[in-house]
Amino acid sequence: MINLPSTRRCAAAAASLCALTVAGAVEAREVDDRWTVKTTVASEYMSKGAGKSDGDPAFQMEAAYEAGPLDLGVWGSTAYFSEGGDAELQAFVSGDVEAGPFEFDLRAMLKHAPGTVEGVQDTWLELRADSEVKAAGSTLRLRVEYSPDSYGGTEAAWWIELQASRKIARDWKVSAAYGAREQDLGTDYRAWNAGVTWKATDRLSLDLRWYDTDNHGGGDKYDGRLFASASIAF
Repeated sequence: MINLPSTRRCAAAAASLCALTVAGAVEAREVDDRWTVKTTVASEYMSKGAGKSDGDPAFQMEAAYEAGPLDLGVWGSTAYFSEGGDAELQAFVSGDVEAGPFEFDLRAMLKHAPGTVEGVQDTWLELRADSEVKAAGSTLRLRVEYSPDSYGGTEAAWWIELQASRKIARDWKVSAAYGAREQDLGTDYRAWNAGVTWKATDRLSLDLRWYDTDNHGGGDKYDGRLFASASIAF
């Protein structure tokens, strides 16, 4: 397990770094197109098919910098964790890899949940691989995420999801996904969602969809719910 010497000190440092990076990115954006900054307001923080903000709205922000073949960035969201964490912060590196006719979008994320009670693991590594293929006017995406030692008492954890999306008009897209969550010393479940995305402007994107799982007995975060979000890119 990864243990930090001081959760509060590391959380404050990570939050400050995120804020400074985003502020610098917004300023640098005017002279350097390699920066991408996005803010999102959502009815809830949804991750791997389950709610992660205890039913409350979530505010999220991401700043990424294109450094040659790699993207370097930070991401943060309000959140709720069973062991006291009240936010989720990430530092990530991502890049594309080609293998024959296939192209993979790979990302490594170091995640941290500030506010987690002392003695509980609050920092963990997660690896992601996405691959897309076009078929009959639609786009199919396979996503695989793996953490060798996840948050709290959970050990190895997997998330495997298949998504299908299709444009129905120039600025409109419908999509649906089905995923499986498998965790050592954690909750296993299946989740799905379906909805529509509208690219209202070059910068503004709106999303409306329904999420549900097969684990309604596991708590409110696994219940079905209507989700809405608005994202603005700078």
